[in-house]
Amino acid sequence: MDSHRIWKERLKFFLIGAVSVFLLLVVTGARDMSDAPALDNGRFQIAAWATHFDNKSGVIGAFIVDTVSGETKTVYTREYGSPPVSKVLKNDLRKNFANIR
Repeated sequence: MDSHRIWKERLKFFLIGAVSVFLLLVVTGARDMSDAPALDNGRFQIAAWATHFDNKSGVIGAFIVDTVSGETKTVYTREYGSPPVSKVLKNDLRKNFANIR
């Protein structure tokens, strides 16, 4: 008789858990995604890069990628170092993509 009561209690908690999980899935998946806008990252993408020569010096920079043609151009490069050296090697950040060499 005691084992019948234990199985009944286990079944009750299992069903409560199953209903809770079902309700959670319904609530979190209830949003309609058909009206969501498509991702539009634009034609030009910018990315940054950095490298170090030793513990106290290196180079940082940025480049732009034209996603239509696949062309890549470096727009900014700066060297930093340990005697206090900070030298801008290239700075074309305010130029149009067509004007960058």
